[in-house]
Amino acid sequence: MDQTLSHLMNPALGWDISASAKSEKGEKIARVQILVNGATKYDKRFNPPVDQWQDKLPQQGQRPGENTSRLKVTNHKANVSETQDEWS
Repeated sequence: MDQTLSHLMNPALGWDISASAKSEKGEKIARVQILVNGATKYDKRFNPPVDQWQDKLPQQGQRPGENTSRLKVTNHKANVSETQDEWS
């Protein structure tokens, strides 16, 4: 599973988090979750599963402060792939 996760300062408040996932040959994306500082901010299931996905969550996290975002992607076989982004 190919995943990207990044952040960009939002001039109004907090941070904008961008995430994407692309399945590899023979797999499909069944569920995507984004957690920010330990709290689930996005949770979507796909029926039928999809080949690729992307989204943006505006105004997340704290500024100033320590922040962590985590992207969890579950494929159609229930295998979970994760990536994490940390910043302050």
